[in-house]
Amino acid sequence: MVLLLVVGQVATEADSGSQEQTTVTVPPTSPNPTEPLPFDETTVERFFTAVKSQLQCGYPMFGVPSLVPLKLSYTLKTSFDLLSLKKISVVASNITVHGLNEFSWDPSRTRFTRTAATVPLSFPNVTAFAHTSLNGANGTSFVELRNVSVRLDAQYEEKDDLLYVTELSGSILLEDAKVKIASLFPKSAKLSKIWNKAIGKSLPILVELFNGGKLKIEYLSRLLSGAKFYAMNTINNALNTHNLNFDRLVESMLKFADGTSDSLQCEESAAMNGNELVGWQRA
Repeated sequence: MVLLLVVGQVATEADSGSQEQTTVTVPPTSPNPTEPLPFDETTVERFFTAVKSQLQCGYPMFGVPSLVPLKLSYTLKTSFDLLSLKKISVVASNITVHGLNEFSWDPSRTRFTRTAATVPLSFPNVTAFAHTSLNGANGTSFVELRNVSVRLDAQYEEKDDLLYVTELSGSILLEDAKVKIASLFPKSAKLSKIWNKAIGKSLPILVELFNGGKLKIEYLSRLLSGAKFYAMNTINNALNTHNLNFDRLVESMLKFADGTSDSLQCEESAAMNGNELVGWQRA
């Protein structure tokens, strides 16, 4: 309507014999917030390369420790029936996870809009070690996950010129797993080996059932819910602290990918030692 009024005014002035030239500027159309945005694969690859190094430093300013390796301080206590053959009480502590910085992403299945993002990641090998106690028998157990496919989904919105994450979700697929639960059957090493192999082979199926909501694991659901809350709170705290909306976030990510002087990257010397929360170049 405004454009029609402007055009009408120009036509009236022309008819009145005015010799003045009038330029009409049409403001650009606002992008559709749900329309997929183009992205440069090389730039995104540089961003993820920087992320892999950053995982060794973490983000101490936001309460995020080094994730290479990831060391979990809590103690897991649970129990289960092994096919009604044996009641097992499990205590796991000193959990350490390796391999979170070794991943690739699939550009063909990646999608960005101004309100949502989907990023698929692939981890060739993720290994978790823990000190375990099964019915009082102590030992070191480990789980090796091979070819883990993770799809991360995020939804966000802008309010008062700030960006907020409103939802985090995703799914996990597992190709193969190797399990060694120490002292599963202390009196029979052969039986322990058989059951460890069976548990490892069943893990991909169990993960798929859990993704589809067909398998309910109360403890795991609570753990994932807590991790989701922590992640959203940490991300929104960072966005708010640095006064970022969508456009300023994209600009910040480009700086991070290029390692500019005002990006939030840790020093290379600090990246070499993931156990120390020191060595920050920039605030």
